[in-house]
Amino acid sequence: NYTEAWNTSNLAGLMANTVLVALAITTGKTLTSLLAGMAFVYFHFPMKGFLFLFVLLTLMMPTDILIVALYRLMGQLDWINSYQALIAPFLASATGTLLFRQHFTNIPTELADAAQIDGASPFRFLRSVLVPLSWNVIGALAMIQSIGVWNQYLWPLIIMNDNRRQLVQVALKGITNNALDQGNWGVALAAAVIASIPPLITFLLLQESFIHGFA
Repeated sequence: NYTEAWNTSNLAGLMANTVLVALAITTGKTLTSLLAGMAFVYFHFPMKGFLFLFVLLTLMMPTDILIVALYRLMGQLDWINSYQALIAPFLASATGTLLFRQHFTNIPTELADAAQIDGASPFRFLRSVLVPLSWNVIGALAMIQSIGVWNQYLWPLIIMNDNRRQLVQVALKGITNNALDQGNWGVALAAAVIASIPPLITFLLLQESFIHGFA
């Protein structure tokens, strides 16, 4: 069953596609969340409280209600059936912004004052002070986002027409449909086990950072 699932379903290519998309989204979300969290804590600008409240309100808006608007936007950009459409709409994270904002508020303000006295630029302060103190939060966010991307189904199903570029969860649905027609559930279950290995490895590697990041 495992051999048949691996050889007949192009699981290697589909999982490679999903790893590529997951890495791009996780990296992008981490960077934008770092910058946004830093801005909300260390910079002063008009309506900062209102903007942070607006970011929090977006947590109440699931992606599913934006599907039609996102699809129209991707069509206007001529990005349908492309990796850009899978990656670009998810490069910002209200959850990540909240995590980093709360984390940065717990860092002593004396570090920022000392960096400013030493003449460090904001990006130097971010690179040399904030990032080394934030690895646990980065690991926690990376685990959440990467597993979330790995389990995406609705958006890839809608936006991606080329089966060679499709993500693994959509392919698993097709394998399950074939098993329903042919009664070959062993192949479908084997494919599901294979597809669950990368997120399991991600969890095992980042579980300590996840626990400490939220603690």
